[in-house]
Amino acid sequence: MRRPRPVSGVSVAVLVVAGVVSGWGTGQAVAEPSPAGTLYVNHDGACSDSGTGAASLPFCTVQAAADVVLPGQTVHVASPGGRPYVESVTLTRSGTEDAPITFTGAGYAFGGSPAVVTPKGSGPALTLQAVHDVRVQSLGFGYAAADAVAVTGSTGVTLDRLSFRPPVPSADRTGTAVSVDGASSDVTVSRTWVPDGYAYGVRAQPGAAQVTVTTNVVTNPRRGGIVMTGTPGAAVTSNTVITPCATGISLEDASSGTMENNVVSSAPWQQTGGCLAPTAPLYSVSAASANQVTGDYNVAANRSGSSARPRPEYAWGDASYSTTVSLRDATGQGAHDIDGINVSSTTAPPEHSALVDSADADAPGELAADVDGAPVVDDPLVADTGTGTGRGPTAHADRGAFERQDSITLPSDDIPSPSRGVAPLVTSVKTDGATTSWGKSIATYSVDFGDGSAPVTQAPGAPITHTYTTPGVYDPDITVTDADGSSRTVRFAAVDAGTASAPATSLSGALATTADGQVDAGDVSFTVPQPADAWEVAYRVLTFGDGDSESLAGGPQKIEHQYPAAGSYTATLTQTDLLGRVTTAKVTVHAADAFLPVVAQHDAEKTIPAHGVLKLSAATVHAASDGVDAARLQVVTSGAKARGTLTLYTDGTTRPGTSTVGFEPGRTVANEATVKVTPTGAIDVYNGSSGPVTVNVATLGLQSHAQFGRTYHPATPIRLLDTRSGTGGHTGAVAGGHSITLPVSGTHGVPADASAVVLNVVATATKGSGNLTVSPVGTINPGVSGLYWATGQTVSTQVVVPAVLTGGKVVLRNNSKSSAHLVADVVGWYGPTASGTTFQPVAPVRILNTRTGSGGKVAKLGAHATLKLKVTGAHGVPANAVSAVDLNLTVPSPTGSGYLVAYADGTSRPDVHSADYTSGHPAAGTALVKVGADGEIDLFNAGSTAVDVDVDLLGDYTSNSVS
Repeated sequence: MRRPRPVSGVSVAVLVVAGVVSGWGTGQAVAEPSPAGTLYVNHDGACSDSGTGAASLPFCTVQAAADVVLPGQTVHVASPGGRPYVESVTLTRSGTEDAPITFTGAGYAFGGSPAVVTPKGSGPALTLQAVHDVRVQSLGFGYAAADAVAVTGSTGVTLDRLSFRPPVPSADRTGTAVSVDGASSDVTVSRTWVPDGYAYGVRAQPGAAQVTVTTNVVTNPRRGGIVMTGTPGAAVTSNTVITPCATGISLEDASSGTMENNVVSSAPWQQTGGCLAPTAPLYSVSAASANQVTGDYNVAANRSGSSARPRPEYAWGDASYSTTVSLRDATGQGAHDIDGINVSSTTAPPEHSALVDSADADAPGELAADVDGAPVVDDPLVADTGTGTGRGPTAHADRGAFERQDSITLPSDDIPSPSRGVAPLVTSVKTDGATTSWGKSIATYSVDFGDGSAPVTQAPGAPITHTYTTPGVYDPDITVTDADGSSRTVRFAAVDAGTASAPATSLSGALATTADGQVDAGDVSFTVPQPADAWEVAYRVLTFGDGDSESLAGGPQKIEHQYPAAGSYTATLTQTDLLGRVTTAKVTVHAADAFLPVVAQHDAEKTIPAHGVLKLSAATVHAASDGVDAARLQVVTSGAKARGTLTLYTDGTTRPGTSTVGFEPGRTVANEATVKVTPTGAIDVYNGSSGPVTVNVATLGLQSHAQFGRTYHPATPIRLLDTRSGTGGHTGAVAGGHSITLPVSGTHGVPADASAVVLNVVATATKGSGNLTVSPVGTINPGVSGLYWATGQTVSTQVVVPAVLTGGKVVLRNNSKSSAHLVADVVGWYGPTASGTTFQPVAPVRILNTRTGSGGKVAKLGAHATLKLKVTGAHGVPANAVSAVDLNLTVPSPTGSGYLVAYADGTSRPDVHSADYTSGHPAAGTALVKVGADGEIDLFNAGSTAVDVDVDLLGDYTSNSVS
């Protein structure tokens, strides 16, 4: 954060060139009151309208100061943060001739910025009501509907160095920037800027007297620039009015006085179809005023544009005049007026312009400084064609509101050096190289170092040295003045006096969640706090670890980023301070997938020829939506002509050495599997047998890194149903064609808002061949087949069932003609809670093959024996924070009957069936297996004979973390 220095003075035009800001730094001096005579207004910090307006506790509003100000006091209005004062201020208190009341904004030093008052409601921003001896300077004003500044019934009023904001879009633009009513007199409006859009710049109503309007700039007024109506003693002097659509200066209804040194430009290139008076004259003096007004040394810049309609330069009395010559010949007025030139900008006239050194320096109201505070000076390259002695020693005034100045050039090395370092920082400014375009000698160098210390002024020669004792960013001003008083102020971009060490930085993040707890596991919200020394930070860049990055603004930041795929990324915040010192903060992001449950339905049924491949499109498996990385599928095989296996894998990739389901002639076999679908979204199904097989595929759920979904919570298996023992309220085998409804959500550790449950289901003591379907209660679809069995066979499978959408219950239906006992265990659930785990798919890989020794075991798994298998830290599975792994277990060639139990190492073995096998028949079963604290799982062979075991890894569930 930039530490601003105190400033005093008027706002001036600036020019940014090569890292510096340049402008004029001299002007008409104004006596400063003693501190005791100053009331302070500043609403940017601690303030109170019930206090005394002290610098330590200023007023909050300008009106509070206006209500108590006394003669001789100054009200200093500040707003360092640029926030306007939204209030309609009315001043009713007066000063005296020797002790006026003054309201001032920023001082007149280079770079001053006025505090702004904008009206609250439809009234003026400032009303001076029946006051006298009041000065208002260096303030900005806004406009709503009425006049911006209204002088009513007042005398001895000076409005100097004001600026006005453009009317707001809703304003009707019928108001005046400065309005003087008919009961006011002795009013001066000077060195004020009025921008486009006001109806009038300055307007005096009938009856006003001794109104001086001098050295102001008015652009694009809608009805008139400067208008004196029935105003005796008016002096309209050295104003610049750019007016494509209205008269620039008017003296109407028996006004009297002078009109000199003004520049009115018709600016025809700005004229539009919305002009109210496209043919209005540039100057207008009514018949009642013609004999009481003197006009001379004015400029009628009236070059016509290609589309603008011709405009007279003057309306004087009852006649219009298109040239200065015709006016002079007819009336004797405007003897020294100029026309036939262009004035297109509100800046000082160019070198050799006819406006330079050609004004009447003795014109009423002529000032010694221009609208920007630059002094009246002699341009030695232009002959003096003006007249008068003015307030200076010679007559060198330019026409209009701007005075051409000597161009002072500073060498590029006349800057603070060094400009960066740790405080206390000693720096110096050279003072020996400035030159002028007019050949004038340099009188002084003055450096305001911007830290509140007094400016240092000296003759050219020795460097000016200064020590910055307090860390901060400072904007030193270097003012060079020539022998005639012309000066140039250059603001150096910054001197950086840093703290002893670079500002610390930090970075944290969390996965994006919804109000109901759903997670977008690939969308991370990063938090970057504001550093303690934020002003010292030059820039910050956050790189997300996926090739994307973002530059950060100052202050605390919240940045949301969607990762393109599941995986581990390192996000890095790189912070560079003003001295070039770099600090970094890093977090590791585990972008993953959240589960999207799908109401199961049969999506495809095809016969695959021997060693053929069936391609399932993304649309077929519902994987075409945002960020889907994997699909949970159930595969049912039937009509096989030979024994073999199916392998499911990502389309477009090399077929892995894994298997999803084993089949053989005469049997219908089912299994579930999670299959990675990225990058194509499609899945290939390979028939690894020598004969055709019919395949039925159904989608049970999706895993997406770019959608809000559910997280997985593995559980220690809990038995819901066992018809052999009566667990679950059902005793006895389930008859063919009958169903059992089981409550799942809201019981057995499964919360009521669970979206889906993972069940291990077993059919045993089967009296005939058949199958079991498992589906949410109340669904029209009968569900996806979970088990197929032959007479007397015990079979098992693991199924994912949507539950919460249908009242939290599931239906197990025996579709055979004969009875069977059923067993069901909850092994996990999906729900809308950020505390669960998210999925990261991997390319299918075999992590255990007891025939080849892959996975560390080269022999069959013995009867009633247990094998420990490390599943973390390899094959893309993180080493830590893994809650579960998605596996496919295969017993390829059993010689006896039994089943496998897969469970977390270090825990008690549950009574669940992960894969049932019978002699001579290959068996496979999917298993979401909870992982032990050591990263291992246990495989127990509950059979009476040793068997070979294959384990294929499909993915893992990891704790949501940005660490």
